[in-house]
Amino acid sequence: MSNLRLLPFSEIVEVVLDKSRNNADSKQRIRGVVNEVYTLDIPKEYDWSFLKASSAISTIAEHKSGFASVTTQNTAVVLQSSNTISAAYTGRKIKFNGNANIYDFTFSQSTGGTVSPALSGITNVSTGGYTIFQNIYTLPADFDRFPVNGGLLFYSAGQPRPLPELLDDDYYEQAIASPTSTPENCRLVGYDTMGVRQFEVLPPPSQVYILLNEYIKVLPPMSENTMGTVVITSNQTAVTGTGTIFTQMNTGDYLRFDAFGKGADSVWYQINAISSDTNLTLAANFRKDSSVSGSFTISSAPRMPYRFQDALIYGSLRKLLPDEKDPMLAYADKEYTKIIVYNKNLEQSRHAKDDVELIAENYQYRR
Repeated sequence: MSNLRLLPFSEIVEVVLDKSRNNADSKQRIRGVVNEVYTLDIPKEYDWSFLKASSAISTIAEHKSGFASVTTQNTAVVLQSSNTISAAYTGRKIKFNGNANIYDFTFSQSTGGTVSPALSGITNVSTGGYTIFQNIYTLPADFDRFPVNGGLLFYSAGQPRPLPELLDDDYYEQAIASPTSTPENCRLVGYDTMGVRQFEVLPPPSQVYILLNEYIKVLPPMSENTMGTVVITSNQTAVTGTGTIFTQMNTGDYLRFDAFGKGADSVWYQINAISSDTNLTLAANFRKDSSVSGSFTISSAPRMPYRFQDALIYGSLRKLLPDEKDPMLAYADKEYTKIIVYNKNLEQSRHAKDDVELIAENYQYRR
């Protein structure tokens, strides 16, 4: 049996390989399936507490100093000469007094820019009032979704208030074009050029706010590294590699010297520091009885509580066993569902303030 409660990715793959009765050639496919269960299947089951993260998003104050001029059916906007802007204004929105539309704004010089589409209607804007504002903001790179009944928080009188997420039908009914001092809603609107999710604040903010953002994060896929060989000295923490690329992995990952066993026979050492592609340090001394050199495995571990570990295994088996009559398939499906239901119940109903009602929950009984 492994020396860890929470098994690293490589050992989980080896367990699934054994239980699914596949040959070693299937290992690459199994790695993909395990990651699919890890990053997609389990996270979509519920807004698990271990997936919750937070960030702070600063809004941008509107700019409405002076006046603007633009001719109908044209795109060039001229601002008052004493009213300068910068390239940072590209990508914001602009609205002119007396014109109902909202336009995309692109900076071209310190006193002007262009709008898209061209100014609508039959009336020119001549030294008229306007506002340039930002209503679209970028969420953290690991954002997946807002939690149920949560998300963007706007503080009022010291009390956090979630900004409800609008669907398109509600958006078209409730959207307000002009910036105001109090945001009321939000909606997800797409992705930036780096593929990161973006959202719209409704109404657009007229001043600077710090919006706290509570969200469900995306789990990065787990990985392993077996390139090269290593030398480990007895009762030491230093590991030296040849042909290795340790920097592809992360501090906190686990290392195993393969000659001492794989699968259930694995003995893992957590990595405390990675200083280069060929040097790393373990968090605990290597075994005392021998110094070794040869093949190794460095593996990441699931970023979730250990009680989900069997769900990773059985959830993978459900996808790998093609025969519906296979008794292992029915068993795996049942065990996966049981683990998910158990963890949902645990998150929904177990609170530290509650009294212990069952003898099995008493820590003295469990000693």
